[in-house]
Amino acid sequence: MPTSMNQAPRREISRRQAYYALFVLWLVNVLANIDRFSVGIVLQKIKTDLQLTDTQLGLFSGAAFVVSYVALGIPVARWLDRGIRRNILAWAVAVWSLMTLATGAAANFVQLAIARAGLGAGEAACAPGAMSLIGDYFSRGWRTQAVGIFHSALPAAGIVGSPLIGIITDHYGWRAALITFGALGIALALIIRFTIREPDRGATRDDDAPAPVGPSHALPDALRVMYRNRAYRYLLIAHGVYGMASFAFVAWYPVILVRSYGMTYTEVGIFIGTVLGVAMLIASLASGYVCAAVTRRTGNERWLVILPAAFCLISVPAMAVTCLDVSKTVAMAGGVVVLCFAVARTPPTLSLAIDILPSSMHGLSTLVYMIITTMVGSAFGPLIVGAVSDAIAGSIGDASALRHALLMTAPAFGLAGALLAFLPARFMPGKSVAPALATSLG
Repeated sequence: MPTSMNQAPRREISRRQAYYALFVLWLVNVLANIDRFSVGIVLQKIKTDLQLTDTQLGLFSGAAFVVSYVALGIPVARWLDRGIRRNILAWAVAVWSLMTLATGAAANFVQLAIARAGLGAGEAACAPGAMSLIGDYFSRGWRTQAVGIFHSALPAAGIVGSPLIGIITDHYGWRAALITFGALGIALALIIRFTIREPDRGATRDDDAPAPVGPSHALPDALRVMYRNRAYRYLLIAHGVYGMASFAFVAWYPVILVRSYGMTYTEVGIFIGTVLGVAMLIASLASGYVCAAVTRRTGNERWLVILPAAFCLISVPAMAVTCLDVSKTVAMAGGVVVLCFAVARTPPTLSLAIDILPSSMHGLSTLVYMIITTMVGSAFGPLIVGAVSDAIAGSIGDASALRHALLMTAPAFGLAGALLAFLPARFMPGKSVAPALATSLG
């Protein structure tokens, strides 16, 4: 199991402790995704009870969260890179859980927006804190597999959380649903604080790891180090471009199933929550396992670039086919292929994003990766498709316009991102994972 052997005193982390911590971090990620997306399920209930407009719903559910997440993300990430990550993450979970409780108790739009902004502030620590800890719990030879497990929380949240929220809402109301998960978060924050151990920074890095950027370095210095790392820079560009395609597809694919194939919202929900959710869960776990195994077997980290780039490339033809005038079965199968390979690219790229930069920058590097590949993609990808669809809807109708708009944009962004995703391999030394692997097994 990963331990750090060259500095004293060292906090020895056993294999059991590391995997227990990974399980707790997985629960944190499940809860974060449930708390983030649960309002989408109960938006209509909130609108009716509080007499809100659709514009207010959009501001509350989207803008309030994103603005807070991005604005506070960098200072939170720098705090994580300097402080005790376990404690900071525990406080963050407590904060966003209290904000979920506050959302359930809100009486008007202003209270909802403030609570949602607080949720974004708390969740800004989730991925950076968890990835920084995982980077020091697991050595390079095993880290990608651990990231795959952590990332599988996203589909797991949909599989478990969506039905539970629906059931609680139907029987006890939307406030009870939010309060239930908020209370669970408070308990989870205590579990984090008192049951997992803080690993040493850089405990799993080998001798040829980059020199760390110390706590005294200013943010501009840290950002300069990140920008000058060409492998990291091209990783962000490539997966930022691909993210435009994947998030556009995620946003509009359910609408296509309804508009073009006459599926009911119930049918779409069942399909996404069961077939698609389980397939994406398996894809995330399998990606982490396969990429870690190939990297260990070959001793070359370039596979953490090549394999996810190939996953992106494979998804592009499926995007195009799904947008054509095909049968419902083909459209559903195409969606499964696209989203499974889109999910599969994340564990190796996230693992690489923290490995090619100093351990003192894991929190910041994860946050920047999340902002570029997730926030930018989700903000602009769906918007571009919607604008193109509106522009051509007058001549071919809404259903056909949406399919054509997605066909004109998503595969193009996807192909460009996939080809760019091979570039970081040119700027990597192909470091062997053997030293870290030997430490883990020893």
